[in-house]
Amino acid sequence: MSKIAIDNIRDQTNNAVLDIETETGKKTTFVCQFNPDELSISTQGHFSTQERTGNDKPIIQYLGGTSSTVNLNLFFDTSASYEVGENMDKPVRKEADDVTKYTNVLMDLVSIEGKLHRPPKVTFKWGSLSLTGYVNDVKVNYTMFEMGGKPVRAQVGLTLMAPNVIELDSKEASPPESPDRTKCIVMTEDSSLWSIANQEYGDSAYWREIAKANGIMNPLNVPVGTYLKVPALHL
Repeated sequence: MSKIAIDNIRDQTNNAVLDIETETGKKTTFVCQFNPDELSISTQGHFSTQERTGNDKPIIQYLGGTSSTVNLNLFFDTSASYEVGENMDKPVRKEADDVTKYTNVLMDLVSIEGKLHRPPKVTFKWGSLSLTGYVNDVKVNYTMFEMGGKPVRAQVGLTLMAPNVIELDSKEASPPESPDRTKCIVMTEDSSLWSIANQEYGDSAYWREIAKANGIMNPLNVPVGTYLKVPALHL
């Protein structure tokens, strides 16, 4: 995280914020200087297809897990302003702040935190929207500079991935479900070893266990009406 204290960034009412995870487990809040004028959210499920020999209808396998991608553009401006002096004297030009006090914080969101060993979790909140995930892309475009080269205006494109998945290092991750005893299932026209494994075990990757228990060499060549043994998993 940038050494520039986020607390120094001015607080504004009703502005979009990013709650950023810290190494201590607490959160620090980054307040966007201006609300985004445009925001897009896309959500998708994960599928794979496998062609079948002699059949023009491929197997469509649902791999599970939906994820959302949030794309937003943020604008920051710290350019100099003028203040009227005492007794309506000539306006005095204030010194401009460096806009990197904002942009550096956002660029650090893709960097690995020491104790976390990964980038920090980020929650984007604005109005009724609240999405938690990881920032995987930050693009900064500086559009205005002071005479000495100090950047004072910037546009930031930020992409937040908000996957609905169990973390690999989570102790709460559950093993695949398994029948407690061997079952017998009839192969239908709409089923496959992948779909049966997903239905019985909660993970289509265990289709090999079914194939092994039934002596199946080619999973794409299982006749309709075949009785299949679905063994219990011993994990």
